[in-house]
Amino acid sequence: MDSLFSSILNTVAPLRLRKIKENSLTPWYNEHTRTLKRAARKMERSWRKTKLEVFRIDWRESNLSYRKALKTARSDYFSSLLEENKHNPKYLFNTVAKLTKNKASTGVDISQQHSSNDFMNYFTSKIDTIRDKIVTMQTSAIVSHQIACYRSPEEQFHSFSTIGEEELYKLVKSSKPTTCMLDPIPSKLLKEVLPEVIDPLLTIINSSLSLGYVPKTFKLAVIKPLIKKPQLDPKELVNYRPISNLPFLSKILEKVVSSQLYSFLEKNGICEDFQSGFRPYHSTETALIRVTNDLLLSSDCGCISLLVLLDLSAAFDTIDHNILLHRLENFVGINGSALAWFKSYLSDRHQFVAVNEEVSYRSQVQYGVPQGSVLGPLLFTLYMLPLGDIIRKHGVSFHCYADDTQLYISSQPGETYQFEKLAECIVDIKKTGFRGHRCHQIQSVSRSDGHCSHPDPVRIQTRWWIST
Repeated sequence: MDSLFSSILNTVAPLRLRKIKENSLTPWYNEHTRTLKRAARKMERSWRKTKLEVFRIDWRESNLSYRKALKTARSDYFSSLLEENKHNPKYLFNTVAKLTKNKASTGVDISQQHSSNDFMNYFTSKIDTIRDKIVTMQTSAIVSHQIACYRSPEEQFHSFSTIGEEELYKLVKSSKPTTCMLDPIPSKLLKEVLPEVIDPLLTIINSSLSLGYVPKTFKLAVIKPLIKKPQLDPKELVNYRPISNLPFLSKILEKVVSSQLYSFLEKNGICEDFQSGFRPYHSTETALIRVTNDLLLSSDCGCISLLVLLDLSAAFDTIDHNILLHRLENFVGINGSALAWFKSYLSDRHQFVAVNEEVSYRSQVQYGVPQGSVLGPLLFTLYMLPLGDIIRKHGVSFHCYADDTQLYISSQPGETYQFEKLAECIVDIKKTGFRGHRCHQIQSVSRSDGHCSHPDPVRIQTRWWIST
């Protein structure tokens, strides 16, 4: 399919280099501001030609009017934009981020610091290092006997449903026109010619769903190194995370699978109630409100609270495929061609790093799910399903956001045994298998009790590596 598209394009529209004019970066610039700018420039030319004071004054006043109108137009543009999208948090966040970003931190030419092979070697060795430090365990089946069942026995997800032209059309049209270097044609062009090619695309999607097979070309990812924070040193490889760019059509297929799987999870109540990441109507705000509210209520009752923050190291990249498949089958109830599809999706994946037109060698993906994929976040939350019941067994409160877990417990002053529960919970998590946590603890007391003596904070190793 890809070669056919490329062949046709090379015939009817051969690739040529053209220098294009960059689109306007000031969409608020309108006819009114353009007229004022012309008037100001006209006064400026008159003054420079005659050096008369009257033209200098007119130029100054015209220039002030232009700048004031430009500022007002910019303000009105963004006010209207925010008002129109007030129910779209993602769009609002991206808009605010663009307005407040540090311009000095952008435009780092990472290719001058490191080659694509340097990045590929680092990302690969990082996962190998984490895996080497993991305590080996026989199988995650040990965990399955210690946690609650997530579904009734009769609820099974045997196969995916095929889709029709209308559903595929809506999915493609509603998707962002992001193009990967692996795409045979730009996704924007694909959207324009969609009515002409929708039949073969539909055949590819439905064949994958029915046969439980993911095409090999859909399992190749282009890794784009992304610096974690703008203020970090771009010369240090440790400050980058690998983001996978996948073919446009593969993301459409993942959207179909994700939609059907999530409907099954919601219908059967399989999702973790206290996981606020990657779910509709959940966010960092819901996680923060719940944890803060619980701590404040405990403080009002005169209790001391201990909050432990757990952060998984390289969470997406260190997922064990065999354990993930085991949980999909035994905890979620996926089997048949649906399970075969996930086995195909996770197996024989490859990736390479691309940095400013330089590409690295290809590396086989042994662990993890792609960061930047559609299915990755959902599969990660299913991978983490046993964690909730392990924590509940100890009577410890918790809340998760993606790979960050907050454990907290409250007690009256002097009741140190409550804090011992928290320590035992963390030890149990370590034994039953969630690897690579960074661990931090915070003690919370009310202002009125700040002078009281409190038990020593629970002694917890700050970093440990465990198998899943």
